[in-house]
Amino acid sequence: MFSRLPVSLLFCAALLPMAAQTASYDCTRATTAAEIAVCDNPSLNRMDEDLAVQYRALLNESPPPRAAALRDDQRSWLVARNSCGADVRCLRARYEERIARLNQY
Repeated sequence: MFSRLPVSLLFCAALLPMAAQTASYDCTRATTAAEIAVCDNPSLNRMDEDLAVQYRALLNESPPPRAAALRDDQRSWLVARNSCGADVRCLRARYEERIARLNQY
């Protein structure tokens, strides 16, 4: 039993970095500078997940015309977010603005 303990600890430790990745998308498939920056920054990572949860909830409770408008708005926001590149300050501002906008729906 005790001989397996170190192997178990190593396995659990190997999972820790993956648990820290909470972005709403698969960080191993991030391609844009903005996506990569979000994955690399724990604060932005959390904001991305929080925004995604809020967005999905709004989509689920919205009637079709409103959901379509929300999706269009989200696509526009993604263009604005991606224009930040890897600039963390810019990304943070875009996420704060989007979360505030979603709170208005």
